[in-house]
Amino acid sequence: MHYGDTTVLCTATESAAPRDGVDFFPLSVEYSEKYYAVGKMPGGFNKREGKASENAVLTSRVIDRPMRPLFPKDMRNDVTLECMVMSVDPECRPELVAMIGASIATTISDIPFAGPCAATQVGLVNGEMIINPSQSQWDFGDLKLTVASTADKIMMIEAGANEVPEADMVKYIYAADAVNKQLIAFINQIRAEVGKKKQPYESVAVPAEMFEDTDEGGQCRKGHRAPEGGLCRKRRLP
Repeated sequence: MHYGDTTVLCTATESAAPRDGVDFFPLSVEYSEKYYAVGKMPGGFNKREGKASENAVLTSRVIDRPMRPLFPKDMRNDVTLECMVMSVDPECRPELVAMIGASIATTISDIPFAGPCAATQVGLVNGEMIINPSQSQWDFGDLKLTVASTADKIMMIEAGANEVPEADMVKYIYAADAVNKQLIAFINQIRAEVGKKKQPYESVAVPAEMFEDTDEGGQCRKGHRAPEGGLCRKRRLP
């Protein structure tokens, strides 16, 4: 995905079968940033780049938070979102490109996903609101606000500010959400042109019989009493 001269390669992949022995959705988000993206090469004794930076880890988490709830809760297939920064324009932050690119890649893929979602950043410089600020405006401004949302609701808000009034903060959040709605309409156009049909998946939802046998702390089918909110002690459930 391109934004100015910033380029981020965003991919979404899914395993063919559910992972065994897990009771959560195994989603992994990898945001990779290398020196070559800004025209630098590692020098000194260490010629190779080390582990992911703190910014890369935090960016991966910001991508994960709004997207994870949009996947089916009963799916256990491994899903990996890879965002690799290829080039950086100081006027166009790569973190923002990665957030939107990951949503586009997942939306047009055959991975079950109730998106799309979009993210917008808001800065504040000399009292002026700036949508998707440059790196310098982001670093030295009075506000660092990231808002991720779907077409229907806001999914995530992350912010840091220098004493911004609450009424102004609410205004900035709604402004970012309005931009997100425009981005979502754009992503839906891409899906209509190149999107794949979502493939079925193997559900690992808890059997309905298990809930019926508990009866919310009352009597089970065999007439045994169960602790409040617990399972019947006289019967082992599958």
